[in-house]
Amino acid sequence: MSGRVLDASGQPVSNATVVIVHEPSGTTKTVTTDASGRYNAQGLRTGGPFDVTVKKDGTPSTRQDNVFLAVGNDTAVNLTVGAGAASSADATALSAVTVSAVSGQFSSENKGLSTSISQEQLKNTPAPSRNIADIARLDPRVTVDHGTGAISANGQNTRMNSIKVDGLGVGDPFGLNSTGMPTVGSPVSMDTIDSFNISTANYDVSSDTIGAEINAVTKSGTNDYHGSVYYGFKNASSMVGDAGWLKQNRDYTEFDRNWTAGATVGGPIIKDKLFFFAGYEKEEVTGLSSGAVNGLDPSLVNSTSNKISQGDLNSAIRNASNIGLNPGSLGANAGTLTDKRYIGKIDWNITDGHRMNFAYSRTKETKPNPQGNSVNSIGLSSYWYTVNSDIKNYTLQSFDDWNDIFSSETKVGYSDYNLNRSVSTQQPMVTVRVNGGSNVGTSPTINLGEDQFSHYNVASVKTLNAMWAGTLYLGDHTIKGGVEWERNRVYNLFGRTEFGAYTFDGVNRLGNADYTQYVLYQPAKGYSLSDIAAKLELRRQTWFLQDTWQASDNLSVQFGVRVNKYLTDDQPLYNPTFQQKFGFSNANTINGSKLIEPRLSFNYTFDSEYKTQLRGGVGLFQSDPPTVWLANPYQNNGINIATYTYNRQQDGSCRLGNSGPNFACPQFSPNPFKQPTTGDGTIPQMAVDTVDKNFKLPSVWKSSIAFDRELPWDGIIASLEWQHLEVNNGIFYQNLNIGNPTGKLPDGRFTYYGCIGGATSLGGPTGANNCATLPNGQASVQVGTNTNNNNR
Repeated sequence: MSGRVLDASGQPVSNATVVIVHEPSGTTKTVTTDASGRYNAQGLRTGGPFDVTVKKDGTPSTRQDNVFLAVGNDTAVNLTVGAGAASSADATALSAVTVSAVSGQFSSENKGLSTSISQEQLKNTPAPSRNIADIARLDPRVTVDHGTGAISANGQNTRMNSIKVDGLGVGDPFGLNSTGMPTVGSPVSMDTIDSFNISTANYDVSSDTIGAEINAVTKSGTNDYHGSVYYGFKNASSMVGDAGWLKQNRDYTEFDRNWTAGATVGGPIIKDKLFFFAGYEKEEVTGLSSGAVNGLDPSLVNSTSNKISQGDLNSAIRNASNIGLNPGSLGANAGTLTDKRYIGKIDWNITDGHRMNFAYSRTKETKPNPQGNSVNSIGLSSYWYTVNSDIKNYTLQSFDDWNDIFSSETKVGYSDYNLNRSVSTQQPMVTVRVNGGSNVGTSPTINLGEDQFSHYNVASVKTLNAMWAGTLYLGDHTIKGGVEWERNRVYNLFGRTEFGAYTFDGVNRLGNADYTQYVLYQPAKGYSLSDIAAKLELRRQTWFLQDTWQASDNLSVQFGVRVNKYLTDDQPLYNPTFQQKFGFSNANTINGSKLIEPRLSFNYTFDSEYKTQLRGGVGLFQSDPPTVWLANPYQNNGINIATYTYNRQQDGSCRLGNSGPNFACPQFSPNPFKQPTTGDGTIPQMAVDTVDKNFKLPSVWKSSIAFDRELPWDGIIASLEWQHLEVNNGIFYQNLNIGNPTGKLPDGRFTYYGCIGGATSLGGPTGANNCATLPNGQASVQVGTNTNNNNR
């Protein structure tokens, strides 16, 4: 909250005492006006109502009540003191603060682009998904994918948003999910949120993100006990389409029921001093579908080139069981998606001008992931997996006014993010090409056993964050400076195909355990399972400083700078073969990466009957990278994984890969922890991920200008806004070892993996002679580099 105190003649009143009281909790803050009659109050609770009283010795006091504050916005409360001024001043002030859109929009602090959503607006906003995305779409610069709920601001990558609750990030810290959210459901119960602010251009130096900055504040306890109990229900029994194979005469609906139930409670522990708030919510989506179609045709006697008969499916299930596997079954119900959300919060009014709060939240999600079904394939239930997420957040914040001219905010946060896959039975993966492999690429297949990408799949990110910001009020200048430190400890074990992956050409060969191909990934000689996991610590150090200069009664200018520096002491395992071939090390990291971000913004208020302002700014912004992008080089180094690929020959013997001597094929084993091998294995194709030695983290220049005018009718505001983004450093992915083109598509594009998509062979050793497969021995090398100024 900020404002100006004038006397009856319009002259500034200095050294006036402004007392701001949050009525529901009794939280009090006292500030003093400067020589220009201006005052600023930071660290206040969101919402309201607030009472604002101005006192000056020798003059009548002026009181303004019913003031409401929005998160991320400065609310202007201008008052007049002096003889005979009280009633007219009250009326003038009342119109300035009770119409929240007007008071929040027309403020010298409003320089960027943002949308604030109050508690009252949240109650009146339809939120069918009960997710943050339902609220984010209220900002016209934000688009939300209706299918996935992914949030994109101005077309930027959905992983480049900053989503915070009580100052701590709740987005996906690992970056696996394309939506940018850590869970399918909401990471926090929407019924525990007090208000939101969504910004695509916040020029304050404490803000930094390429996409949208979404800040939410949870509810708090007050002097009155309050709470809620709620239940929501959606029945999808007749939402879409018909797919009779799921259940006889039943419509296909993706899910059966979706219900949410929860409760909140808050109140005083010590009146006017100590308060609590707590909430619990559970959500279930039952009867998840395993897919709209599959490759089964019960009317067939024999399988065709793209459909599987009931007899062959039954034989495959029986034969898999006979060789020691647990194949599962074909079913429509993939299980239940379950979310549990907890929150607890303590608010403490230490003394007038000093306030602290502590918040704890936890979200646990169990998400079934059915897979393997398509128009020409079947995925049995053993092939499915479950994604388990567990996220715990802790936040401690302190807001302090040390004297009339200096205040500070301190925040310490810790987040513990854990993700893993689980299955019903640990076992090898099996693919059955029903027609004996006679229709390679189109032959109908049956998928069973544990998906090879789920054998070991664990990720965790433990984040510790600390921030301190101080604000110094020096007349027309408000100086803000601070530091922020963040540490991410990342662990990712992606042990693909550690339990083996077998391909059988024909149902009968499955019954005889006579595989066509057997693939196994294992730690190379001298390495353990722990050695192949990515383990790194990434630190960010940030310094920021800015000056907000009230150049005149009409013009406010803000200019500052922010510096980010990223550090890590961990390096990927060095691969000398890679350096010999490409001339640089695969062990490059972003250690020492630094970016200086200048910011400049302004707000100009016109002298007119109806409130009118011009605002705008320009600045450089950066986002913390999804850690999965930085963790890949630590796993994919081409050294510590040995691969065994056994291809059965026509005489019944096997070869490792496509060349070498023939030998007796290892026996099939259903035991995932005792897969047979011959020799030390091979590393024929080094899969290496790395970053360019000059790699810079993504950043963009943002600029905007906007014009606002209050219209004569019911506080309606007309706004015209323009925003431009120009990429400073973007991420460019390049396959350094892609080789020569193998085919050419009808539209002129080249293919590099066989002749997919109807491509015409280009001839030569990687074309006509081997058009259907990747040339033997060709390695995969992915490198991340930068592009500059190529996106608008």
